[in-house]
Amino acid sequence: MKAVRYDRFSGIDGIYLADIPEPMPGPGEVVVRVEAGALNPGALPALHGSAYTPGRDLAGEIVAVGADVLSLAVGDAVLGRLQSWDAHAPFVAIPADQLVRKPHALSWDVAGSLYTTPMAGLGAIRAVAPRPGETVVISGASGGVGFTAAQLALRAGARVIGLSSDAHFDLLRHHGIEPVRYGDGEQDRILTAAGRADAFIDTVGGGYLDLALALGVPKDRIDTVVDYRGAKEKGVKSLGTTDAGGLPALAGLATLAAAGELHIPIAATYPLTAVRDAYRALADRKTHGRIVLHPQELARTTPGPQLSATR
Repeated sequence: MKAVRYDRFSGIDGIYLADIPEPMPGPGEVVVRVEAGALNPGALPALHGSAYTPGRDLAGEIVAVGADVLSLAVGDAVLGRLQSWDAHAPFVAIPADQLVRKPHALSWDVAGSLYTTPMAGLGAIRAVAPRPGETVVISGASGGVGFTAAQLALRAGARVIGLSSDAHFDLLRHHGIEPVRYGDGEQDRILTAAGRADAFIDTVGGGYLDLALALGVPKDRIDTVVDYRGAKEKGVKSLGTTDAGGLPALAGLATLAAAGELHIPIAATYPLTAVRDAYRALADRKTHGRIVLHPQELARTTPGPQLSATR
């Protein structure tokens, strides 16, 4: 079968498809036929500095079960994350304890998008713990992490101020998020709109921790999912995906999304053969929503040059 690989420091052009054997489940593992797997922005910088396969999120159906697996069976629809980062493939062997069952009402695309980015939003919400009546400011509120965090803050009863470009104002308002244009003067615009800020979630970096402190937000109510150095220097939090609560939390997000109580927008889908195009679309950052690979699609469905099946 064909699977995505990356083993040289040349960015998106270094991604290629390799022929590998179809996996067999080891003890405690299952084999999943992958129907969908989201791309995540955090993979982009690593393409220039490490040799690894960037895919982690996945959703699909179990087609084989290894010894000692009692919680899942062939035919179960599941979602989760592959610790080895090899999820961009038609079939993967994965420990059963890295998966949860997919709710029937949840689409494959959303199921395959729930782990890395929405869980980062949940981790950030847990870090700042919004309470009813409080005001939470979120930088990059229309992005994957920020948009999830904003919706979860609203569910907690907080008022949400979302920093964004004008292009996304209608989208944010539609979901109950109060938009404020980012850029010069944003501190005054936040105070004019809300009067105060009780908590701050940074999903962008580049000085937003300074803005949070200037707004008078206590350090223990500030969290960043990107500026780890700044968090250490300024004594604020840097909690995200791995701090969200693991598989029980993932199952909770899946339940909310299946019930229509958490919106995870899908911007575009690509077959595995168009993986480079998918990552270029991700790097372009002009779309709102997740970019998802469909490993089971063999026919190309997007424009552009065909990706060679070899490096």
